[in-house]
Amino acid sequence: MSQSHNQAVAAVIALLAELYPKCFSVYEGRRRPLKLKIHLDIQAALDGAVTPAELHRALGIYCSNPVYQSHTRKGAWRLDLDGKPAGVVTADEEAHAKATLAGIRAKREARTAAAKAAAQPAIQQPAKRLSFADLKAAALARKTGLHLHNN
Repeated sequence: MSQSHNQAVAAVIALLAELYPKCFSVYEGRRRPLKLKIHLDIQAALDGAVTPAELHRALGIYCSNPVYQSHTRKGAWRLDLDGKPAGVVTADEEAHAKATLAGIRAKREARTAAAKAAAQPAIQQPAKRLSFADLKAAALARKTGLHLHNN
């Protein structure tokens, strides 16, 4: 994601948190499940101040946050723009959130492992010590190889 793209998403989230502080939070630790189809309420309220594409990206980032996902548990209230309950999280939605969290954790662990591997110098295997038979075979191969090139 480009820096300008990140800034645009952050600006939309900041705007939502400013306009609807009981529903949205810039602070990731305070994020709670949102009402389903809340984007329609936001679009109606903002009347084009944010494009549907910008809103879609911002809500995608907002809702894919690990804390948001961890709060998406069966029976948890979903919030409307005023911070009032507007439905509850279902068992299927909780299962999806758990799977999303597992994917986030797996990606993070893979990145950490790759960074560790890149940071460690390559371990060199000790050179195999050649036996006398290996040396003779190599000499013979060179000798016959040279012979073939001379003809």
